[in-house]
Amino acid sequence: MIVSMNDTARSVVITQARADVLHIGYPKAASTFIVRFLENHPEITMDHYLLSDLLQTHAEFALSEKPCANKVHVSKDENIAESVCIVGTLENWQRYLYVPGAWDSVKNDVVVSPWAAAARLHKVHPRAKVLVLIREQADWLQSVYKYVISQLPWDRRSFADYCSTPSGIVHLNAGHFDQTISAYIDVFGSDRVRVLRFERIVDAPRQFTAELCSFIGVSERPIPQKRENESHAQIAHILRFFPFIQGLPKGVKTALTPYAERLLPGRRANILSSRDIRMLRGMYAASNQRTERLISQLPKQL
Repeated sequence: MIVSMNDTARSVVITQARADVLHIGYPKAASTFIVRFLENHPEITMDHYLLSDLLQTHAEFALSEKPCANKVHVSKDENIAESVCIVGTLENWQRYLYVPGAWDSVKNDVVVSPWAAAARLHKVHPRAKVLVLIREQADWLQSVYKYVISQLPWDRRSFADYCSTPSGIVHLNAGHFDQTISAYIDVFGSDRVRVLRFERIVDAPRQFTAELCSFIGVSERPIPQKRENESHAQIAHILRFFPFIQGLPKGVKTALTPYAERLLPGRRANILSSRDIRMLRGMYAASNQRTERLISQLPKQL
């Protein structure tokens, strides 16, 4: 990314490399794992977390040539799937992101819309393909919750608390995958959109790799077996029940962690309750039916 200043207009112009593929999401749906796979592919070049600039600034944008003319260039920013377009103050949004009940403090700074996000990306990358990775919502939101739990106030760390934060509200909305898929089909066209499932990495890795490589337009390579950047359920569980541990010196924290684990209720269980999981599955049932129909109508690359 190159940032330049027009002395006459005093406006910021941000230049991005032309992307062949936009890997837009979802966060906590094997995005890091897939990036490691793509980075090691000899026919691919990549950049990371530059697409968010298109949603978080009023600057002007321009395209430059991609790093290697004879390779496929992938721009990865899985947070795009959250569909948060900044229309006010970015700093205000960031300040209240993990504050329970703070939506009224940020609602005038953002527009949460997959169509608005898709339109902003299309303006700069009109010929790109769009790759979306989705994950069963209860499993996905549990992983998101594990990841952000340490960011919540020490006395407001329940899942319900998280769901009342601006971050939680945005993720609950983003869980309606059909809305995101529909938006990118409408803006980019169905032939340029591909939706892959997180679960297929384990259930059908060869098929997953074949579909991924075929869509991107590169030769197929075996997918690695080791997962990347995986949330640690026990650490999240400990921070939820014993938040004071987070502020202790590293040596003390290491010594106390095994004892805290023994005191955890259901310490090997999911961090979400069965009631939370049922609630989430019920919430997204109709959306998932629409998602299935949309995916079945997308062109197949194989």
